[in-house]
Amino acid sequence: MQKMKIKVDLKIFLVILFYLFTKNIEVFALSFVFIFVHELAHLLTGITLGLKIKRINVNLLGFSIEFENYGDNKNINRIIIDLAGPLVNFIIAILSIIIKNPTILYINLCLIIINLLPIYPLDGGRIIKTLLVNKISYKDTVVLLEKISQTTLILITFLTSFLILYFKNIAFLFFISYLWWITIKENRKNKIIQKVFKTIDNNI
Repeated sequence: MQKMKIKVDLKIFLVILFYLFTKNIEVFALSFVFIFVHELAHLLTGITLGLKIKRINVNLLGFSIEFENYGDNKNINRIIIDLAGPLVNFIIAILSIIIKNPTILYINLCLIIINLLPIYPLDGGRIIKTLLVNKISYKDTVVLLEKISQTTLILITFLTSFLILYFKNIAFLFFISYLWWITIKENRKNKIIQKVFKTIDNNI
């Protein structure tokens, strides 16, 4: 039986130092709490569905979970798990309106919007991937999802440039840089997958 692995991205400590120097550690700490709750929702939902944890990755935005498999109804289970995080943030956002806490409302609304962006491997990108695989081949899904992610990133980068100039907040630069980093990293994996498919097609 394979043991669960925990992998820590050491760059998270660089981000903490960044917030310390910019005197935004309190906002970062509060954001980290709700990011943790978001990922915890994914984790508990998967466990509730009877799935076994394969790996926990501690990264810049908290942590992410990989399950060994997604059961018989894998596509439905994937979507349920991916939606669980944003749903919990939505519930917290509603509660923050009731208790009149704009900071908590702002943080959770940001988490909802960011995670539902059609960029893989964010929740929105994962949901789109699951839906596409049901309609087209895995090979075409990888290519199409890469195009969707890159187009979305270009639009967000354009918008973010104005936000940086208007609010003069370097945090926006960190945000968009991280999105580009995870997307480029994922695209490299996709290139390998595409080469494998091309090799298989050439050998048929």
